[in-house]
Amino acid sequence: MIMLRIRRDNQAEAQVNTLQNAHGTVMVLVWMVFASTAILFARHGGTIRFGSKEELLGEKNWFQIHRLIDCLTTVATLLGFLLILVETQGTWITSDEGLTFVHSVLGGMIVCCALLQSWMALFRCHPESSLRYIYNWLHRMTGTLAFFLSLPTIFIMVTIFNENRTGVIVILSLWSSWVVFIVIFFGNYSISSKIILEDNE
Repeated sequence: MIMLRIRRDNQAEAQVNTLQNAHGTVMVLVWMVFASTAILFARHGGTIRFGSKEELLGEKNWFQIHRLIDCLTTVATLLGFLLILVETQGTWITSDEGLTFVHSVLGGMIVCCALLQSWMALFRCHPESSLRYIYNWLHRMTGTLAFFLSLPTIFIMVTIFNENRTGVIVILSLWSSWVVFIVIFFGNYSISSKIILEDNE
């Protein structure tokens, strides 16, 4: 009986670890790859002329890529959230668990932002509408907020777990630096392109 109980406990612990690892893998992949790529295409898809003239289903190629990745980001974020809810059996982390609680709060905010983004996209007004700028700013701010919240959320869990902590921190630091570089590079590229177009006119 004792051996059977130990075996069941080990199996339950292994299942919990599997769900935690799956949650972490999904979330890191989504916010390190999908979200940053979606933002890149939204902000600079037309400027870098990636399919800027070709259309797919009535929309520019770069916009369709942005929309597809955005949808994948939301669906995968909900999947990651569901995995950790199953692992905790639907209970929320208590405030006395320190950084883990902070991680859960930031994660909840990110999930809300992802859902809000999809909801706003479904009901966005026509590009020629006089109110379009309101949607543009709300969509931009919500997406940017979710993305930048994901950085401390990921780093917090890396500092909690001891396995391969140094290597993961190095990777995340390099990735964060790369994101900053890409944002600055394409920002300057966009400004330069506008100046060149104005000079040619």
